[in-house]
Amino acid sequence: MNFLNKQIHFTVSGRRRALIGLTLCVYLCFIVIVLQPFDTSQFDAEYKTLLLSGYGIFAGLVFILLGRFENGWYRRTGKVWTVKREILSTLLYLFVSGSVLYAYNRTIVNYFREYTFWTYLRFMSVTVTCMVPVFVPPMIYLRQKLGEKIVPLAESSMILIGENKHEVLKLEKADLLFVKAVENYVEICFIDEYRKVISLTFRQTLSNVYEQLPFLERCHRSYLVNAGNIREITGNSQGAKISFMTSDKEIPLSKTYYKQVKADFDSVQSILNKEVPGRNILYN
Repeated sequence: MNFLNKQIHFTVSGRRRALIGLTLCVYLCFIVIVLQPFDTSQFDAEYKTLLLSGYGIFAGLVFILLGRFENGWYRRTGKVWTVKREILSTLLYLFVSGSVLYAYNRTIVNYFREYTFWTYLRFMSVTVTCMVPVFVPPMIYLRQKLGEKIVPLAESSMILIGENKHEVLKLEKADLLFVKAVENYVEICFIDEYRKVISLTFRQTLSNVYEQLPFLERCHRSYLVNAGNIREITGNSQGAKISFMTSDKEIPLSKTYYKQVKADFDSVQSILNKEVPGRNILYN
C-alpha cells in the first residue's frame, strides 16, 4: 500500500507532453508498419502505409488531449502524483485510446465494417492487451524522464488549490480555522502571518477540499473544521456551536457530527493539558 502512495514524477508541461505523444506516435507506427503484428502483413490496401500510420497518430493525439484532464487532476491533488494515480491514468489512457483505435479500425481501415460489442471486446482484450507490455513501459519511462516532482510540504504545512488559475494557498496547518461551502465556492478562514483572521474565497467544492486536507473534520454539511484550533464547544447536540482560540467567529456543529468532533476536541485538550499543567478544558 505504501508503494502505491509513493510520489513519482508527472509531465505537466504541454510541450513535453506533445513530445511524448509524438514519440509514441512514431513508435507505434514503427511497430505496426515494420513489425506488422496481428497478421497485418496480410492486410492489402492501396494506401496501406498511410492507413496503418493512423493507429500511431490517434494513439499520440489521445495521449496529448488527455493531458488537460490529467493536469486538472494533478492540481486538485496538491501537485503530488503517486504510483496509484499513474496506474489509474494509464488504465484510462488504454481505455480511451483503445476505443478510438477500434473505431478507426472498423470505420477507416476496414471500410465501415459493422460495430458490435463482441468485436469491440475482442479488440480491447486481445489487441490492446497484447500491446500493453510493448507500449506502456516506454510511455511511463518518458513520462517519468520528462516529468516534474515537487517536494511535498513539511508535515506541519498545507497547500490548498482552487479550480481557478492562481488559486493557491500555502500556510501552516495550525493557522487554518475552518472551510465553509458557499454554492460553487468555499470560504477559507485562517490566521495570517500578522496574526489577523483572514477569509479567502476559492472556486472549489467542500469534498475536494477534504481530499486535499484530510486532517480537517466535517462538523456540518457546509463546514470543515480544524479540531486543533477549537477553543470551546457550547450547547448540546441539537444546537451546538464551535468557537476558536484566535477568533471571535463561531460555526455550527450539527447533531450528525457532534459526538465525533467533541471526542476529538476532548482528545486534543487532554494532550495539551498534559503538556501545560493546569490548562482549562472549555466546553459545555
